[in-house]
Amino acid sequence: MKHQVIVLAAFLCLTGAQAATFPSHESARSDELCKAQWTKRGELDQGMYDYCMERESEGYDEALLLIKRYNQQPWIQAVIDFAIKKWTKTGIRQDSMVHYAIQQMTEGWEDLAYEAKQPQFNPNKYQSCLGKWGIQFDMVMYCYKK
Repeated sequence: MKHQVIVLAAFLCLTGAQAATFPSHESARSDELCKAQWTKRGELDQGMYDYCMERESEGYDEALLLIKRYNQQPWIQAVIDFAIKKWTKTGIRQDSMVHYAIQQMTEGWEDLAYEAKQPQFNPNKYQSCLGKWGIQFDMVMYCYKK
């Protein structure tokens, strides 16, 4: 019953459940991001640029794995959209941080699912926190634990 409260409340935050979509890695424009971060006075630090590009590529791949893992959850697209919006500046998406944000929110979801099964679970407090933080399950959990 308590787990159903979380599922229902999360579902109500959404516009609809369908297969999650994530833009291509190329659309992130990581090359521009890494060049901007690692160019100083016209000189590109090639080693740090290469490290940055690898980190962004790994972030994209890890985000895809999380999306695949949670693809059947009705809230995953909202999580993806939130993370992308938060970590896209001037049309350039930072996939390492998109991954981090998705990871934090899915971990928050797992924590809330566990908490909902505990005898001391407080659905009113949970609803209050969900109303404040919405799809940011990591922040819902932080609020709930406070």
